[in-house]
Amino acid sequence: MRPNRKGKFASTLACLMLCCSLQVQAADPDAVASKIDAINEQYRELLQKMQQIERERHDLELRMNQVADLAELRGGQDTSPETVGTVGAEQREQLEAQQEEIPELPRVSSDVGGVLMPKGRLTVEPSVQYLNTAVTRVALEGLGLGGAVLFGDIDVRSVERQTLTTALTARYGLTNRLEAEVKASWVKRSDNTITRPVLDQNTADRVFNAQGDGLGDIEIGLRYQFRKRPNWPFMVGNLRIKSDTGDDPFEIQTAQLVDAGNVNFAGKLGTGSGFWSVSPSLTFIMPSDPVAIFGSIGYLWTLKDDKGVFPRMQDGEEVLVGFGEVDPGDAIRLNFGMGIGLNEMSSISFSYALDRYTETTIEHPTPRKVVGSDITVGKFIVGYSVKVGRKAWPVNLAFGIGTTDAAPDTDITIRMPFTVKD
Repeated sequence: MRPNRKGKFASTLACLMLCCSLQVQAADPDAVASKIDAINEQYRELLQKMQQIERERHDLELRMNQVADLAELRGGQDTSPETVGTVGAEQREQLEAQQEEIPELPRVSSDVGGVLMPKGRLTVEPSVQYLNTAVTRVALEGLGLGGAVLFGDIDVRSVERQTLTTALTARYGLTNRLEAEVKASWVKRSDNTITRPVLDQNTADRVFNAQGDGLGDIEIGLRYQFRKRPNWPFMVGNLRIKSDTGDDPFEIQTAQLVDAGNVNFAGKLGTGSGFWSVSPSLTFIMPSDPVAIFGSIGYLWTLKDDKGVFPRMQDGEEVLVGFGEVDPGDAIRLNFGMGIGLNEMSSISFSYALDRYTETTIEHPTPRKVVGSDITVGKFIVGYSVKVGRKAWPVNLAFGIGTTDAAPDTDITIRMPFTVKD
């Protein structure tokens, strides 16, 4: 049992008072007054020490209880000083992570929006994306006189492209600052092309339909949150690697060349890009309640690949068809916008994304750059997030509107992440 410190101090104080009373009988009044003042001063000092000891005892008991609770949660591990020190370090790390928690924004892309997974948490995110593009192209080949008379051909083409992508993404927190991601998708594409040579005697429209469906390109990624400095925004580094598991459109076009010698319209569409790519980027978020300014800058590096050449008989002679080595070019990627917290359950964001692609280069039949392949894709994005259900799982909706000729007219994406392991 713990000794009664208050009883000891009281006994000591009583003894002092008794000794003083015995001395008072043989002392003069001035000496008595002086001794009483000294006794009172000692009494006050004793009381202060008793109060300090009581506070220290209370703090010690509180710390011991916390250690015991943590030991119970950790499966009954020991409470030695080494263990207590480890637990304290973990608590400090968790506290720092909470203080540096990124504001939750509607997820408008793989690198912008959402929050990082804490250590040990596994989240699965199903998503559906719909893209629609309608393009009308007029090609003039010939000689025009006075802006009215044309010697040559006029070709009018109308193309409508639709793409539906269903994907499943898994994210896992390796640490409180590092998150890993794997994404697999299933792609279904449909192209309808209507062409009419205006100056041809046959003015009937020619319709070409092409479709494709299958596994898309599998992606893996890492996201790391850097330590936040005072008055600095949150900084997150991203690294994504995309495979070529989808159907290669260059292989499909090469097969069309070998079989029919017609590369303009293939009956099948690719579900992937046909190339491996690496995409590093840096995302920043500057919170200013209830608004958060965010943005990202990145680079898309696509690895060139040899698509091969194949022999084909043409007019009784064997010729080589195919593309040879193809370099699809790279891209600079920018994104910036702001998010607004409407309430505790929902938020909205407005952003603009811009991707600038360099020209594609092919090796065969002669090394050359593909005219028109250096394109700019820009779109305005409105994101909305709302938490639903008992566990408040977020549902993210992103609606994109193309602002450049090469961008899809409509881009709608729905994501719903949910936790499967804490």
